[in-house]
Amino acid sequence: MNDKLLLGIDIGSTAVKVIAMTEQGVIRASASAFYTTFSPRPGWMEQDPEDWGRAAFQAVRQCLEQVENAEISALSFSGHMSAPVLLDADGVPLLPSILIADTRSQEQTRFLREFYLEQCVEMTGNEPVDAFAIPKLLWIKAQQPGVLERTRCILFPKDYVRFLFTGERGTDRTDAGNSLVYNPAAEDWDRHFIAELGLDPAVFPELHAPHGRFGTVSAAAERATGIPAGTPVITGAADMACSQLGSGAGEEGTLALTLSTSAQIVMSVPGISPAMAGRVTFHPSAILNSTYAMGSVFTGGLGVDWGYRLLTGKGTMQPADYEELAKWSAQMEQIPPGSNGLLFLPFLLGSGTPYFDPHDRASWLGLSTGQSPALLLHSIMEGISYNIRENMDQFEQGGLEVRKVMIGGGGSRNPVWCRMISEVLGKEASILSNRDAAAVGASILAGVGIGVYASAKKAALSMVSTSAPIPYSETRHENYNRLYARYLKLYPALNEYYCEE
Repeated sequence: MNDKLLLGIDIGSTAVKVIAMTEQGVIRASASAFYTTFSPRPGWMEQDPEDWGRAAFQAVRQCLEQVENAEISALSFSGHMSAPVLLDADGVPLLPSILIADTRSQEQTRFLREFYLEQCVEMTGNEPVDAFAIPKLLWIKAQQPGVLERTRCILFPKDYVRFLFTGERGTDRTDAGNSLVYNPAAEDWDRHFIAELGLDPAVFPELHAPHGRFGTVSAAAERATGIPAGTPVITGAADMACSQLGSGAGEEGTLALTLSTSAQIVMSVPGISPAMAGRVTFHPSAILNSTYAMGSVFTGGLGVDWGYRLLTGKGTMQPADYEELAKWSAQMEQIPPGSNGLLFLPFLLGSGTPYFDPHDRASWLGLSTGQSPALLLHSIMEGISYNIRENMDQFEQGGLEVRKVMIGGGGSRNPVWCRMISEVLGKEASILSNRDAAAVGASILAGVGIGVYASAKKAALSMVSTSAPIPYSETRHENYNRLYARYLKLYPALNEYYCEE
C-alpha cells in the first residue's frame, strides 16, 4: 500500500516515540527507543541530548521498516518541557539537559520570587518555580558561568532533535512559554527581562509557529533515517501542547491526564488567571490564540516503577518485570480503598501542583509486618491518585467545570489504576485509543503544516477516540472522599517536618 503518511516524533521523558499516521488519523506503524536519566546528586535529574538524537534516528528507522513503500508527506516534533539544551558555535551540547523535575535551582527560584514574582505573574500567569527553564539557566550562570559564555543558542528537547534533522535552530511559543521570559501578549521573548537577569538575549532563538514549515530533512538525516532529503519538517510543540491535541483536551470541559514518568493534567482555559497563579501553571497552546493550564504530579509512573524496584531489589525494569507487575495489579482487585490503613504521600522529587515545594518528600504511613508487595504498590497508586485529585480540585476551584476525563500515557495500560483514579476523582474517565497523545499531536501539526487539515483543533476533535467510560463504584468513591480528606490533613504536618532546617 503506497500511503502518504505523517510522522510524529515525540522526545518523551524516558524514550523517543515515533508514529506514522495516515491523513485520516489511522496509526500505520510505531516504534520506540529508550535512553537513560541520570541523577548524580539528590534532586538532580539530567539527560544527554545526544542520546535523544540517537534514539530518534533509531526509532524512525524502525518505524519506516514497517511501512516500507509509504511516502512521508511531512514530519513534526514534540518534546518534554523546560529542559534547556545549551549549544556551542558548532551546535554541540555543552551540558546535560536539566529536566523539569530537577530541583537544584532552589536558590535561583527564591531570588526570582523575591524580586520578580509580581512581574512573572502579570506577564505569564505563573509564579517562579524550579520547573521553569529560567531558574535552571540562572543556576548554570552561577555555578558554571564559562558554559554560558560559550553558549550560542538555547533550545529545548524537540528543537534539538529537529536541529539534527534539518540543521536549523529555533523554537516555538509553546516551549518558550515554559521559560518565564516569554510574553504571551507580545508573542515574543521579553528581551529586556532576559538582559536584566544577566542572560544574553541573543542566544534565545527565533520563534516559529507550531504548525509552520520550519525546514526540510537534510541529506545527513536522510542517511541516518531513510526519510528522503527535502521532506517538509513542521516546527511542532512542547509535549503537553501536543498532548492537548492528541487527547482532545482542546475541547472545553475536558481534562486530559497523562500517566507517564510524571503525570500531567491539562485543560483548555480562556486565558491566564492571576487568582490561580502558583497553584497551576499557564502555557501557550499549539492551537492558535489559545491557552491551556497544567497541573504537575512529579511522581506519576515514576512512583510505581520506584515502588516495584524497591520491593523486588531490581535496578531496572525488564520486560519480565512488567509481566510480574501485571500479576500484582490483578491481586489488587481484592484490596479495599485505603489499602488496609496504608497511606503513601507521593513526593519522591518534591511536590508539584498545588504546593511546588522542593522540600517535600515521599512518606509511607501505616507500615507493618505481613503487608504484601501488591498492597504496598496499591497504596503508592492511591497516593498518586490523591495528588491527581488535588490538581483537578485546583481547576474546579478556579471556576472550570470538569465534564469528562481522558487518560493516556503508559500508566493507562493498568486497568486497576485507571479505575482507582476514576473513583478518587468521582468522574467518569475514558482511556485514549492511542495512548501516545503527544506523538499524535505532533502528527496533527505536521498535517496542518502542509495543508492536509484546516486547523489543529478541528483535526484533533475529529481524530481522537477513546474507550467507553470506565465503570466505577459510587460506594468506593464515597470511601475515597473520606480517605482523601485524611490525606489533605496529613500533608501540612509532614511538610513542616521536611521544611525544618
